Amino acid sequence: MTSLGRNLWKNFACLNRYFSSASVAAVRYSVGRDPSSLPLALTQKLPKNPIPCFVADRPVSLRYRVKTMIELSQLDKAAEIARFAGSEDHRDGPETTIVMCNEIIDAMIGAKRYVDATALFHYFFNECKLNPSVVSFNHMIKVHCIENRLDKALQLYRHATVSRRDNEDTYRILTKGLVHAGRIYEALGMIKAVGMYDLVAYTYLIRGFLDLGNIHKAGQLVDEYLHGRSSYYYIGIRNAEFMEYWFRQGNDEKAMNIYSSIMSSNEIYLRGGDTLLRILLKYGKISEAWALFKEMINNSITRPNFSSETINMMVNECFKIGNFKEAMDTFKLGASFSSCYTNIIDRFCELGMMTEAEGLFEGMWSHKDDLVLSLENPTFRSMINGYVKAGRVDDAQQMLKKMVDVSLLNVAVRQAD
Repeated sequence: MTSLGRNLWKNFACLNRYFSSASVAAVRYSVGRDPSSLPLALTQKLPKNPIPCFVADRPVSLRYRVKTMIELSQLDKAAEIARFAGSEDHRDGPETTIVMCNEIIDAMIGAKRYVDATALFHYFFNECKLNPSVVSFNHMIKVHCIENRLDKALQLYRHATVSRRDNEDTYRILTKGLVHAGRIYEALGMIKAVGMYDLVAYTYLIRGFLDLGNIHKAGQLVDEYLHGRSSYYYIGIRNAEFMEYWFRQGNDEKAMNIYSSIMSSNEIYLRGGDTLLRILLKYGKISEAWALFKEMINNSITRPNFSSETINMMVNECFKIGNFKEAMDTFKLGASFSSCYTNIIDRFCELGMMTEAEGLFEGMWSHKDDLVLSLENPTFRSMINGYVKAGRVDDAQQMLKKMVDVSLLNVAVRQAD
């Protein structure tokens, strides 16, 4: 067992000081709702076999049928097919089945269909008695936190810890939820009790105390987290948090003093540049953001670590001011990322600039060996919506057919692997 695991079990008794005791539940895993109130279609077992689906004369597994429907944004159809996992006759195997269940629940959460996500969790893990994974628990805990049912989230968390199905994401989700609900000291107590020094969880705590105006406590947490960590990356994270705090307080001078300190001490840490760019753009420091972006481009240390997010942030800024030439020039720096294509195509489609969108889409399509199998369906949907807005229905239908073909090709490749 890892040191983190030992700490979790050693300190488990301490958690009871922070969490109320669980009531006896009528089901294995509480979903925070009366099960009878959940959508009937998602909680009843299906009596019929799923419709057969074939690609290249091969039957497609239940998981990939569900995955394809999710990629095509057909969540109701995906949920209908996924429910056949409740029958042992249609399961692809324990691990694959749970992955599929998690994927459809996650898709429902992403679409903000929290009741449907809850219904599916209840169906799979209470009605059908499948064994949830740590990801399954995390999805449901996240839903509880989003819907401000923190006590139910903590109750489910206890189930997860008892069965050793918790991980860093579990604590990140709970910390974020507790901080946003104003229960920051409970969040702090939990993190302390399990001896977890995680950057994401600590960031939620630091921001929470800063929002309360408790700079001293925030500083203590920073020092606590940085103990033994002296790299520019961690120091930069700390400075960025305090920089944004002063911006939120309307004190641009203090915020920019911190930024100047970061720049003068060469704390353009790996990946941390994106954080600084986001803050500068958010608070209207446009010239400074562009200067930082160019510094990152020319910096031999940070350039190899460019992400699509870096490019997309600056492309979107160009669109805000209508500088499309600068947007294209910036996009070209990240043309190897499919998500950069998706982003700029989406921006042009939103503005009805279909000629420009078509040119980029065709450019992406021409890289079949590199990008087609990684094409994100949002790219296709942006083109379809753009065509519809422009009254080009035939083109929209052709693009829809192409999207379906690519999705099926993806399934065929996965099944062959």
